[in-house]
Amino acid sequence: MKLNKVLVSAAALSGIAAAGTAANADTVSVKTGDTVSELAQKFNTTVEAIQKANNLQNVNFITVGEQLNIPTNDNAEQQVQQPQANAAQVQQEQAAIAQQQAAQRQAQLAAQQKAAQAQAALQAQQAAQAAAAQKQAEEQAAQQAAAQKAQQEAAAAQAAKEQQEKAEQAAQAQAAAQKAQQEKAAQAAAAQKQAEEQEAAQKAKEAAQAQAAANAKAAQQRAAQQAQAQQQQQKQQVVQQNTQQQAANNNQQSNNNNNNSNSSEAAAKAWIVDHESGGNYNARNGQYIGAYQLSASYLNGDYSQANQDRVANQYVASRYGNWVNAQKHWEQCGWY
Repeated sequence: MKLNKVLVSAAALSGIAAAGTAANADTVSVKTGDTVSELAQKFNTTVEAIQKANNLQNVNFITVGEQLNIPTNDNAEQQVQQPQANAAQVQQEQAAIAQQQAAQRQAQLAAQQKAAQAQAALQAQQAAQAAAAQKQAEEQAAQQAAAQKAQQEAAAAQAAKEQQEKAEQAAQAQAAAQKAQQEKAAQAAAAQKQAEEQEAAQKAKEAAQAQAAANAKAAQQRAAQQAQAQQQQQKQQVVQQNTQQQAANNNQQSNNNNNNSNSSEAAAKAWIVDHESGGNYNARNGQYIGAYQLSASYLNGDYSQANQDRVANQYVASRYGNWVNAQKHWEQCGWY
């Protein structure tokens, strides 16, 4: 800590006399350890000139940082007479002042160190108190949380117990209702069964009576049917003989027609194959493939002879009905 004021002995200044006046002035900021006499020696002036230039009430007290005007005379000679005895006394007094200032600074440093230690101790104590308060607050918060959790768990357990009791009561009531309903249904089923049995017995009795009557009637009908069947059998034998003869004649005619039709179909099919590919199942013409020059989409990737024949027959049957009609269309349009 800097000293705010510097003590200057008046005795150190009594032997200093100055001559002449200052023509110019310099401004100096007072530093720690500066005295008016030292400034006068440094700037080759007198204490009285500095005191007069700055209106100092007491030349023995100047403050650190204070701005002083220092008179100087660069054009005139100044003479300062100081007896050797007075100079030695001034030096002693200055040494004493310097020692006093050093002691004061040492004391101030010690006080500062002690204050810093006290401040550190206070801060440590405050930190410990804050930590203890924080710990206490945390413990209280934990206790409150634990108590709140216990209350919540107790409330949840109570709610679960009540819900379970209600569920059990509801289940018991439902079981009782189901049992009553089952008993009622069993009674209704028993009554229904008894009624059905009675009805079945009545129906069986009526059926037996009806069966007996039916049996008697059936016996009469069988006798009549047998006589009628004999007559019908004789007629059927005659008709069958005639039918067999007619069928034989029709089969002969149909065979003749089929042979003629198959021959025409085969000829028409061979004619189209010859005109389309010359009978080559590997022939290709753009998208048209095989002996029948069918579109590739019709063959679906299977170019075998069997698949070509099958697809060609389906195509002609669906579009023209037969190969004879397909040949006629080809002859008219140049394609089928």
